[in-house]
Amino acid sequence: MNIKSILVILLLTTLGFAEEAHIAMALSKPPYIFEEDASGLECDIVRESFKAVGIDFRPSFVPLNRGEALFKSGRVNGVINKLEHSIEGFPSDSYIDYYNVVASLKNRKLKIETIDDLADLSVAGFQTAKNVLGDKFKSVMTKNTKYTEVAEQLTQVEQLLRKRVDAIVGDILIIKYYQRNLKEDAGLNAEIAIHDLFPSTAYRIMFKTAEMRDSFNKGLKIIRKKKIYSGIIKRYTSKKK
Repeated sequence: MNIKSILVILLLTTLGFAEEAHIAMALSKPPYIFEEDASGLECDIVRESFKAVGIDFRPSFVPLNRGEALFKSGRVNGVINKLEHSIEGFPSDSYIDYYNVVASLKNRKLKIETIDDLADLSVAGFQTAKNVLGDKFKSVMTKNTKYTEVAEQLTQVEQLLRKRVDAIVGDILIIKYYQRNLKEDAGLNAEIAIHDLFPSTAYRIMFKTAEMRDSFNKGLKIIRKKKIYSGIIKRYTSKKK
């Protein structure tokens, strides 16, 4: 690097031009991501982690496949990624876990202790659930003629509360978010039972460089220690946004 380049970098630093993290995020997925104002559990955790180490955060909300394509082409320097080895890069520490569960109406008192217990029930899963929740779930649901997958998870929860399906499959925070909203907006206030049948899924950011990965990890540790992280969780799980 020549003297001129070094002087330009020093000048930009002096003038306050912060490094930018351009991250490909998923489309709206309350309460994790609210695309309209770039907020939500995931957005806020990622933003505050970068903020703690002086890096500006710029999200782009795109479908998963599009995000990976942008990452591979170098148009973003990070992408949300739950599988460490699906693309080449530098994976961060886990910044959030998704917990997929089965939900049913509590007053039905359905016995759902294993995936096999879903075999004869009408079940609505989230889109791609059959392909991502393991071989056992895929096998049982492939044989279940009353299994469907729904693109809008609000629709899933509404189907359950209106007794149109016996059970739904989805992330517990997403289910509870929509249950809370439907109770307030549509008067649907039936209690639900949660059946824990699946392991959690850790989400990371895949970075182009080890340096930015390390900065993010450092910021994540800072916000956990300062309880900023727990404050974000509480904000999005204790009330309607």
